[in-house]
Amino acid sequence: MGTEPYLLYTVAVIALGTFQFGYNMAELNEPRDAMTCPSTTAPSSQGLPECIPMASWEFGLVTSIFALGGLFGALAAQPMGNRYGRRSTLALNSTGFIVAAVMKALATNVNALVLGRFISGLSSGAAAVVVPLYVNEIAPPDAKGKFGAFTQISINIGILTTQVLGLFLSKPQYWRLILVVGAAIGALQGILLLGIPESPKYLVSVGNRNGARDSLARLRGPSYSAEIEDEIREEEPLNGTTTEDPSKVSTFSFVTKPEYRKSALIVCGLMLAQQLTGINACVLHGVSILQNLLPSAAGYINVVISAANLIITSLASMYFDKISHKFLLILSMLGMGTFAFLLAAGIANGIAVLSAFAFFCFVSSFSIGLGPLPWMVASKTVSYRAVDAAQSAGIVVSWMGTFAVAFLVPVLPPVLSFVGFGVIGFGSAAAVNWGVDAY
Repeated sequence: MGTEPYLLYTVAVIALGTFQFGYNMAELNEPRDAMTCPSTTAPSSQGLPECIPMASWEFGLVTSIFALGGLFGALAAQPMGNRYGRRSTLALNSTGFIVAAVMKALATNVNALVLGRFISGLSSGAAAVVVPLYVNEIAPPDAKGKFGAFTQISINIGILTTQVLGLFLSKPQYWRLILVVGAAIGALQGILLLGIPESPKYLVSVGNRNGARDSLARLRGPSYSAEIEDEIREEEPLNGTTTEDPSKVSTFSFVTKPEYRKSALIVCGLMLAQQLTGINACVLHGVSILQNLLPSAAGYINVVISAANLIITSLASMYFDKISHKFLLILSMLGMGTFAFLLAAGIANGIAVLSAFAFFCFVSSFSIGLGPLPWMVASKTVSYRAVDAAQSAGIVVSWMGTFAVAFLVPVLPPVLSFVGFGVIGFGSAAAVNWGVDAY
């Protein structure tokens, strides 16, 4: 079956949520020096200050509070998605991105910036739960792996966008423009969501079979009309047709009941490994990590690496329906572990070329497995009645890991951080090898 252009358009609109996730997460990487009042810059006395004085721990708080908001947003996303639907939840979520962007752009002190980052974290956490589910539920049955990669690809595009803008706008008088872009993207998504269909799987789960048929007809196109009824019938044994589905599993039940223990360990373990292997040290603090060794090129190298991350993830996605996810995860973790040690060695010995090469390969290793695949593990390995709970539980654990990395990396020496990431990378590969069945 060919892919309908309207389906691709729908996925692109949905993925603006995780684009915002990547954009908001990385927005402070490039303009850190411009916005935190380096010694040569004094705050303006009229209007908005050109910079906001911040100690290293305060900048770590501003960065990491985003993850705390993400944790709460992830917890709220499951009940909202089940009650109001995927599309309505994302529409409401776009409002949060708008409010947060305006607050950050107008901030005059650390407290206001922290609050804005927390709200953008709330919306990002919700998007990180709802977008992968929504995309998986509208994807053709034979292409779920390829479409599942849209989550990580859109995050990468968001990261790359803010890094490119940062090259030109990381100046005391312009850094606020980077923050306000999120408001425009949030408004755009809110408008475009009005024109796309709700998830057919969600509609079947609440008993709206006619709505599910109409949704699939729009997404699949006229050539697929004969298979629409078959696809709907495949969902009914899982979902039932009542307006309230009593068999839906809560997040608490998923992580506490023995029958879900192995699934919970796999889902939460992979999402935690995704963060604790250190990718967000590069996303959030990549410029500052390379600054001492490559003072004039750190920003440009960060953009090139972000672009490579996007390209490699996109190319790898073509094989996600053909190659074992377990194999790709192990390969990715071993690569990250190896290049984390090499990056630590390069930084410790002041070898700029080795550091840049290891940094590039570290991020590339993430792109082929540990970046995109954990987002899909819940929908591929957990029954539908528990998949929302599994996605929420995994995202909550992921945000905990993000908070730890975001807060500690500015405080700890880079060499120590990347040695730790290397140990975690090899440990995670061993855990997947012995504890996860091939899928």
